[in-house]
Amino acid sequence: MRGMRFAVAGFLVVGMVSLAQAQFRPGGFGGGPTSLVTNKAVQEDLKLSEDQITKLKEWSTEFRKKSAEIMKDKGIDFGKGGFGKIEPEMREKLDAANAEITKEAYKQLGEVLKKEQVERLKQISRQQMGANAFTNAEVVDALKLTAAQKDSVKGVTGDLQKETREIFGEFTKGKFDVEKMQENQKKVQKLQKEYIGKLEDLLDDSQKKTWKEMKGEAFDLAKLQPQFPKKKD
Repeated sequence: MRGMRFAVAGFLVVGMVSLAQAQFRPGGFGGGPTSLVTNKAVQEDLKLSEDQITKLKEWSTEFRKKSAEIMKDKGIDFGKGGFGKIEPEMREKLDAANAEITKEAYKQLGEVLKKEQVERLKQISRQQMGANAFTNAEVVDALKLTAAQKDSVKGVTGDLQKETREIFGEFTKGKFDVEKMQENQKKVQKLQKEYIGKLEDLLDDSQKKTWKEMKGEAFDLAKLQPQFPKKKD
């Protein structure tokens, strides 16, 4: 039982760190449309039918294999980097793989979801990306970011990544502490809001209007967070 508790704790650490990183990399380790469409809260938001939910369950199982193939083709080797530190070369490969996976996912999802459901899924995905949405190619093109704005975005997101790594870094070693993890989770959520505000301040009025439309109605991102087991008295 003790070994199982450690295994569960380890899984939650990975899940939490992965989600944090998903907010910084388009597609993400645990982000993007692939995982979102199987989330119950997202399915309710999209108002999916029972038939669609059944088809998506089957689709997600098969698409994991496709994702793995793309990762392999791009030369992804997770053994070369930790959760909070990934070598530049590996990060570039990961970004390329995630971009291809996301593109293929939306292409296939278009056969199951309605056009408006796909668009809403994209809105939720952009919200999930957090600050890194401003480095997403589709968002960058739609906002028509200038060279100066892109440089500013790079600086802001770089600072956010650094602070997030510092917060979660200690969980790659040592004893797992649920309360501490939840506390740090809240810290990252607060940081995200702060840095997204900084990024939105870089936009002109026209860009702010476009961005508002691209992210759509606010989705409760807490519903995407890993659930921690309650501490026994």
